[in-house]
Amino acid sequence: MRPNPFQSLVNLLSNVLEAHTTAFFTVEPHKRLFNLAASQSLRRQLPENLSIPIEQSGILSQAHKGGQTIHFDKMHEMSMPSSSALPFYREGECDIKGLLIEPVGGGEGLLYVDTKYSWGFNTKQQKWIKEVAELLYDLMRQKGCLSWQRNLEQIWQLWRRLDYRSFKEGSLQDYCRLLVEECARFLAAEYGLLAIHEPAGHRYRLIGATANMPPNYLNQSFNSKQGLIGWIFRNQKPLFIPRLNADSSEHFLLNTRESLPHYGALWGLPAISPSGHSLVLAFLSRGPREWSEEDQDAVSHVLYQLHLLLEQSYLREECEHLRAYDFASGILNALTFEAKVEETLLSGIQSSTPCIVALLQLEPWQIMHTRMPPRQLRDWQQLIAEGLYHNLPTNVFLGQIAENRYGLLLPGMGPQEVNQHLNTALEVSRQVTPKRIKKAKLQPFMSVVQCPQEASTVEELWALAYQRLFEAFHSTNR
Repeated sequence: MRPNPFQSLVNLLSNVLEAHTTAFFTVEPHKRLFNLAASQSLRRQLPENLSIPIEQSGILSQAHKGGQTIHFDKMHEMSMPSSSALPFYREGECDIKGLLIEPVGGGEGLLYVDTKYSWGFNTKQQKWIKEVAELLYDLMRQKGCLSWQRNLEQIWQLWRRLDYRSFKEGSLQDYCRLLVEECARFLAAEYGLLAIHEPAGHRYRLIGATANMPPNYLNQSFNSKQGLIGWIFRNQKPLFIPRLNADSSEHFLLNTRESLPHYGALWGLPAISPSGHSLVLAFLSRGPREWSEEDQDAVSHVLYQLHLLLEQSYLREECEHLRAYDFASGILNALTFEAKVEETLLSGIQSSTPCIVALLQLEPWQIMHTRMPPRQLRDWQQLIAEGLYHNLPTNVFLGQIAENRYGLLLPGMGPQEVNQHLNTALEVSRQVTPKRIKKAKLQPFMSVVQCPQEASTVEELWALAYQRLFEAFHSTNR
């Protein structure tokens, strides 16, 4: 526990003046309170952590409001009851002869001194009181600077820990959980959560939360039209409630069935990205609490950094998707499909696992360019790709090899299963493609290669696949 920096000065002044009570009060303007910072009294010890509402502080409020020294040298002539004038004395306990109240730091504090031995304080004693008040103000400023420096150090440590983890390998979900826990600890809040809202719809989900949040909350979505978190998403404005009302049906965070406390302080702040995703970082304290402007700025900066990190992650995923998938059809492009075939072939040879590569081509495709506009051809490409994707299982890899050519990779399947999937692919292509357009009949052709039985290298595989595709096309058109 840190020593009280004001106590020695208060003791010295009280002893020199032979005062009955000497007390130094600091002012808490937001809560309208006088807080006892240090005291020495010949009466029963003043209560520790004494706080007096400014409106109920009698003479103290007059000194604070006027900003001038108040000196009563004949207290017995006062018409105000002593218990009302000096609320930290009990009824019948105050039989002092004089008192002096000196403002400290232009209203940031008050120095109170009274006596039972003389009628007030002489000029020299008043000068001592004023000089001690100035010294107390210097200590207040030093204490404030030290507190501010300690807070800045805590902020820097928070940022440093999160930046360090953001550059380490690990999942984004683990980083989000760590971020919420670190910020909740920094704010001394019992609960914390990080929620994300997708661009479409009215649902959001949690991507990070403190350990005391019910685990099932991370596995479900919530309606953004309900709850305080939903309010932040809808209005895209910060929300601070210093004291939640447990009896109010509106003061729930996620939904009416939640098990979170509704009697503390809530602070939530939003962030929205250019991609349309929006975030809400929120903290819940079990008791009333206020956070300084520096603390709020520190957490807001953390949310901004997370927003950039998520945006980078989304852009990276989109870039990887564009590199791997065909823009028109949405399935694997030629380069990605060929790389997947090579990878499967090599691993299959090492593990003795067979695979099937099939090419599906629609002809006469070139004549379609003379009968259809390019946009309609792209629509047919997409329809065929979607039909194949939705009618084949996820362990069958699809690739767009050319405008009218599709690749199928079937790893580790038996002959019966392979035939079933290949027949499905042919049937889908027949159903989706136009049967006849101005004397042009479009029909599918297929070639199949078994690996490694028929081809043990990539070169052999593609050569055989295209040879069989050529043979299938010409055998049909003879």
